[in-house]
Amino acid sequence: MQEKVLSSKKNGMAMMILFILLYVAATALAIIGSTFYCIPMAAVGFIWLSLGWIPFLGLKVLKPQEAQVLTLFGNYMGTLKDDGFYWVNPFCTAVNPAA
Repeated sequence: MQEKVLSSKKNGMAMMILFILLYVAATALAIIGSTFYCIPMAAVGFIWLSLGWIPFLGLKVLKPQEAQVLTLFGNYMGTLKDDGFYWVNPFCTAVNPAA
């Protein structure tokens, strides 16, 4: 098996800001939809408010001299070696190979 080093993008901060903005929009949808009795708008807002925490599980922070091996349901997806703030698939399991 060939090692895949995933170091091309450190986009964790951009994804975190996007998810927070989506939470604000979902809160507004839920409030406006509930106030004006617009059932589809309120439903979309409440669904995102209840399931919107899942993408936050994909945020990973790596300190200097640290690495993480990512697996998705037992399949090797890649290795993070550079320090930084990353966003990966929220269902990936991250394991420190040195531990």
